[in-house]
Amino acid sequence: MNAPAFGDRTVTELFQKHSYPFGLIVNVNGERFLDEGYDFRNYTYVTYGRALLTQPQGLAFQVFDQKIIDRGLLRDEYWIPQATMAKADTLEELARLLDIDPDGLVNTVKDYNAAVRTDIPYNATVKDGRCTEGLEVNKTNWAEILDTPPYYAWAVTTGISFTFGGVKINTRGQIVTNAQEPIPGVYAAGEMVGGLFYYNYPGGSGLSAGMVFGRLAGTSASEDAMKLKDL
Repeated sequence: MNAPAFGDRTVTELFQKHSYPFGLIVNVNGERFLDEGYDFRNYTYVTYGRALLTQPQGLAFQVFDQKIIDRGLLRDEYWIPQATMAKADTLEELARLLDIDPDGLVNTVKDYNAAVRTDIPYNATVKDGRCTEGLEVNKTNWAEILDTPPYYAWAVTTGISFTFGGVKINTRGQIVTNAQEPIPGVYAAGEMVGGLFYYNYPGGSGLSAGMVFGRLAGTSASEDAMKLKDL
């Protein structure tokens, strides 16, 4: 699998694969282990990245059929040449190309297809409630039968956007000590600030935190600098 040890500035964020709500995610045994359609990807990719790390080899595969491709539901990031992907006319061959257990994948897709509530209309633009029933791990939305070859799969693993831990600040953006006293001349913003997120975060909120606390810290720093100038 092409998973660089650190980011590639020429590829940037295109290594991410965020159209998974419209397909299946399986591990190397061909087994599903999470609800791909629980919510829009903005609200699930962090927790799903953590879930992926619990799987064998810390590896998973996003699986789609031609029907999903034809609907244009895969983002451009799927088609970069650096991605580890395979395309095949059968699920067995797809599995062999990516070292997934063939029997596991075939049985998973068979059980999944039989569980899809086809009586519920499919609508990729909203949480449509088109689900599966009777599986150990059901899919809540966007459940679609995978039966139209060729089949596609992309290998994925977990990356890091930013860490949740950080330093404590006051209302002026100053870093404070354990005694809650501000440290003169030291400020923090964005991902350096702790206490903002736990377990999950909605996509884009890290950038929002950078703007909000960056403005706060910058304003405070300039105010304090002007006070020193006047001394």
